[in-house]
Amino acid sequence: MGVVRTDKWLDAYNYKWNKVKTIQEKVDCQRDVIIQPLRDLFETTDILGLHQYLLQMGLFHPEQSIDIEYEKWKEKVPWLIVQKQFNKLKKKWNGPDVKIYILPLTDQNQLLEEELGAKTGLTIEKGILLFIRSHTTTEDLLALITHEYHHVCRLAATKQSEDEMILLESMVMEGLAEKAVEEEIGASACATWTSRYDDRWKKEWYDRWLKPNLELKGRKSHIPFLYGSEVNGIPLWLGYYAGYRIVNSAVSQTETTNHLMHISAEVILERSNFNR
Repeated sequence: MGVVRTDKWLDAYNYKWNKVKTIQEKVDCQRDVIIQPLRDLFETTDILGLHQYLLQMGLFHPEQSIDIEYEKWKEKVPWLIVQKQFNKLKKKWNGPDVKIYILPLTDQNQLLEEELGAKTGLTIEKGILLFIRSHTTTEDLLALITHEYHHVCRLAATKQSEDEMILLESMVMEGLAEKAVEEEIGASACATWTSRYDDRWKKEWYDRWLKPNLELKGRKSHIPFLYGSEVNGIPLWLGYYAGYRIVNSAVSQTETTNHLMHISAEVILERSNFNR
């Protein structure tokens, strides 16, 4: 498996996209060339629903021209960079084989640009989707595939479904994945949320919003706690930050995230300074 040749998809997409004029025709073009081939991966026949979901997760919008962007991609060849890192990690972590799809990131989401460095990923049991821009650096690309593939390995180790997963596991899973980035690429490659509250952390945030909900099941229900919620007053990236700090304080100098791959989130929390 490994990296899917989405360069061929983008070639076909550009050719067809430049021949149509209306927004609806461009939407249909994206559904036919980009979304339809992903149907089996997501095990769904709801193409419209899948399309909307992927747009929300960072896929480029149908009205967005990717001609120039794709030309720059062909110079950088992100497919080869990702494949090499995937091969390395698969061997090191003894991880499962999955399909990896690299697609353009939307240019209409300021949060993804400023907070995540023009990159984001989506991991499910059978595959990984990476959304990037032409100016996404090689270091960021390596960090992204490392983070997302660690999720694949963690899911394989815990054998938990998204519906069964509790908030604590979601937090620890994100923390472990970013700790893996630190180990494999370096601290400079870590996401900004790993240090977001280092100089202004308030324990009451954890006690108020996270601790009472650690057993909350269902990955979708974790979204406001992981990402933050302005409506509910939850600080941005709170669950992500706390998850990284839990993991960071639980790892000894002789351990790596690979050692912690099969250890439960409850044990990791018990070993951390968040349990004191």
